[in-house]
Amino acid sequence: MKTTYKTDSRELKKIMIDRGISTIVQLSAVTGVNRNTLSNILNGESQPSAEVMRKLVAALEIPPEQAGRIFFNPNLRIA
Repeated sequence: MKTTYKTDSRELKKIMIDRGISTIVQLSAVTGVNRNTLSNILNGESQPSAEVMRKLVAALEIPPEQAGRIFFNPNLRIA
């Protein structure tokens, strides 16, 4: 059985707010990631690439263990 992962966008948004970043435009400016890409990730429409994950983790100062929970959250809704 293949495991499918889904980014915990709710947790990612909480971290953004904690870091004083309230918009996708601001997040794009600090990460260098395209706004459309970030929008798709935050809306649960796509998974980030390894490079985008790295940029988000660095810009938002997410500890490795927490990053693992955010980006590799098992998607239990897929049957």
